[in-house]
Amino acid sequence: MLSQLKTICTTIYTLSVICGWRALAVAWGGTKSQGRGGWAGGCPPTTGAHSWAPRHFPCAGERSEVTELRGRAMTSGALLLLLLGALGAPLAPGAHGSEAEGRLLEKLFSGYDSSVRPAREVGDRVGVSIGLSLAQLISLNEKDEEMSTKVYLDLGWTDYRLSWDPAEHEGIDSLRIAAASVWLPDVVLLNNNDGNFGVALDLNVVVSSDGSVRWQPPGLYRSSCSIEVTYFPFDWQNCTMVFSSYSYDSSEVSLQTALGPDEQKRQEVYIHEGTFIENGQWEIIHKPSRLIQPPADLRGGGEGQREEVTFYLIIRRKPLFYLVNVIAPCILITLLAIFVFYLPPDAGEKMGLSIFALLTLTVFLLLLADKVPETSLSVPIIIKYLMFTMVLVTFSVILSVVVLNLHHRSPHTHQMPIWVRQIFIHKLPPYLGLKRPKPERDLMPEPPPVALRDSPASGWGRGTDEYFIRKPPNDFLFPKPNRFQPELSAPDLRRFIDGPNRAVGLPPELREVVSSISYIARQLQEQEDHDALKEDWQFVAMVVDRLFLWTFIIFTSVGTLVIFLDASYHLPPADPFP
Repeated sequence: MLSQLKTICTTIYTLSVICGWRALAVAWGGTKSQGRGGWAGGCPPTTGAHSWAPRHFPCAGERSEVTELRGRAMTSGALLLLLLGALGAPLAPGAHGSEAEGRLLEKLFSGYDSSVRPAREVGDRVGVSIGLSLAQLISLNEKDEEMSTKVYLDLGWTDYRLSWDPAEHEGIDSLRIAAASVWLPDVVLLNNNDGNFGVALDLNVVVSSDGSVRWQPPGLYRSSCSIEVTYFPFDWQNCTMVFSSYSYDSSEVSLQTALGPDEQKRQEVYIHEGTFIENGQWEIIHKPSRLIQPPADLRGGGEGQREEVTFYLIIRRKPLFYLVNVIAPCILITLLAIFVFYLPPDAGEKMGLSIFALLTLTVFLLLLADKVPETSLSVPIIIKYLMFTMVLVTFSVILSVVVLNLHHRSPHTHQMPIWVRQIFIHKLPPYLGLKRPKPERDLMPEPPPVALRDSPASGWGRGTDEYFIRKPPNDFLFPKPNRFQPELSAPDLRRFIDGPNRAVGLPPELREVVSSISYIARQLQEQEDHDALKEDWQFVAMVVDRLFLWTFIIFTSVGTLVIFLDASYHLPPADPFP
């Protein structure tokens, strides 16, 4: 009978539309008359040269009446069409849903109260399944210890009041109803960080004929996440999202994990590979879930004891950004600090390069201070590396001062200890790859050949030996310098002049000449000894500089390997729940 009534209404609606369009066609087309050439009303059209006809022909008044009638007919037809369309539209099939759905909704919500829990008995618990579909891991703010995600909740429960027999309602198997019209389990994110407990949009719920209700609202959540910064930036984090019913305890609502696509219990966060947006900084390693229940003696009877479903996101940082922008520049700055010791001690940029490296590391340390949480529980490994490098560079500045101090020492200000000479001049240089240049030849020239000296042409006759001296040995007139006792190394010609076996009968004039020569030779020898001792200090400074160079290379290499090898073993667990 219902289908027959629907057919009759549809027919009436169709005829009404046809009549309306017919009235409009008549109004526009007019009627044909047999008189006066077949024109409507027997009058010619008033176009072109006949546009003055209404003033001079007697049919002008008739034309005016016909035009007025046409306007009224057109207006009436249009109003009839609009009125019939408005009245007949609800009768058209599929306009606002079938009448069967309307009657079903009216039946289901007759006496329905959305604030009443759908439990048949007072002591019964309503089972609610909770699932989570991750659409995007937006960010993880280490500074504020906050994770931002875009998710879709998957909530399911059974409301026996919303069940029906599809055979009695034209095979309707499911309905989509506004979420505000039905009972909701009031599931919220407990560890939210911005006070937003609910979902982003209240979508319709899908109600099946057996009373099962499914709700999949989207949500933009900012949840708190405790950050472990020990191995930053080679770290991994375990962030959680804790969901529970805010209004009902465990005696009223029983939580469980949702079913997956294979109708099995879904034990992890669901990620749809086609719609998931990858994060550029974090990689998801594990995504398990766990149901946390109160103790058995309090379950179902303890007021305030709530069941919770916790979703875990175990994520690992992609360290490429920090490797390129922080760690690589730090290593290069450390190399600059090392090669400070390769510069000659008298180079003017030795101290400037050391201080530049120290200031650059300080700037890097300040930039990283805004990236890591303000916590005193642990120190990030990258901060440890920066501090280690900063300590080395600081020592390089201090040791550069020591090297410059050694380089500019002289015999007038410092006397070199014996142990310094033995260690830094004689023993260490071969092991450090240093070799001191050979000393210069003696100042005194070699004596002329004996044949030339004793020849008659030389003027050195044996008959005049009483007026001249015999050439003394070189080590007597100009002894080799003794750097351990400089005061004994100056030459003394007076021993030659006054010696009984070395001279015979020198006149006073010659004695004054020999005395002046002795003074000049002594001054030259003192200057040579002074320069030699100063060169010894400079060589000691060079040896110390090279010793610091190798020491810094060893310490920097070993320290860097120890720090980063320790970070390489910090990996996420293979099983999140061993």
